[in-house]
Amino acid sequence: MISVDLLAKLGALLIGAVSTFKLVSDWLSSRQGRIREEYKFARSFLDDVERNPAMHPFLKAKGYQAIAGDANLATSEIEYLLTLHDSPRALKDYALGKPYLQHFATAGKVQISYRPKYRGGWARTWRKSWYFALYLLFVLAAFAPLLLPAFKALPPARALTLFAFTLLVFVPPGFLALRSGVRIARAEALVKYQATGGRGTLVAE
Repeated sequence: MISVDLLAKLGALLIGAVSTFKLVSDWLSSRQGRIREEYKFARSFLDDVERNPAMHPFLKAKGYQAIAGDANLATSEIEYLLTLHDSPRALKDYALGKPYLQHFATAGKVQISYRPKYRGGWARTWRKSWYFALYLLFVLAAFAPLLLPAFKALPPARALTLFAFTLLVFVPPGFLALRSGVRIARAEALVKYQATGGRGTLVAE
């Protein structure tokens, strides 16, 4: 015979599953709605630019920045990135890798290159390796208490507090180190993709 306690646990599990499904469903719906709104705005704005070549530079810049989702990108940068085949990804990669990239509006078909400091492959490789090593170090430090015998001997409340402390201290810098490495990788992917004429696939090297 099924006990009342077991039924209560099953009920709680079912409620949790239903709640999780609803949250995921709501998130997917809102994401789809956001994509539709982005499409409507982009179509309207680009049509407006085509109909009105003399559009005020401020309005034009804000419209392009709204499409890119980044107020730090210049109009000339966004206009060029939109000419690439996978422009949504190109825009994201350029925004991520911008500290390592520069844009030359008069350079013709290939307008994005590395900043002088990062043009050498080794200059980028050692930085990616360093950031990845930092990421591993911070992750190891964050979970180090779980590997120590002394941690297992602590009272549960104290052990949980210590583990929460190491997570709070080491996970954020680990995330930042990983993101820094990703910035370089996406910058490399964009430069390589651009060299194909913007018709290939944006894949990191």
